[in-house]
Amino acid sequence: MKILTFCLLVLVLVSCAHHRDVRPSSTGEHVVKFNTESKEEGYRNAMSQAEDYCKELQKRPVIVNEKSDYTGTMKEETYNNSKKAAKVAEAIGSAGMVFGGKNERNAGGVVGLGGAIADGAIGSGYTYTLVFRCQ
Repeated sequence: MKILTFCLLVLVLVSCAHHRDVRPSSTGEHVVKFNTESKEEGYRNAMSQAEDYCKELQKRPVIVNEKSDYTGTMKEETYNNSKKAAKVAEAIGSAGMVFGGKNERNAGGVVGLGGAIADGAIGSGYTYTLVFRCQ
């Protein structure tokens, strides 16, 4: 479990370190578009990529337009509630593994793993698009 957690942490840090979703344009209005779990996460990720892209040009990003569309297969409210429940299960499982005795650690591992599996199965329900210029 520790190895899995470490690998996920490395993946998150590496994925935030560049601008893989930026679609450069000859008009100067660049687009970042990707699927994400939430509107808020979409904004943070898109701005991070835009900042990284513009930094290479020694400039700063200026937002031209942004939008977040729900594109999931279930009702949006159901999707958001399911995501919250999966995240809570992961957190409770992690707490049980860290603070519990032997039995609680085992139960925490099962609950946390179940939450992670559910979270992965639910997937990313939003498509986030950010149009920006580097100035």
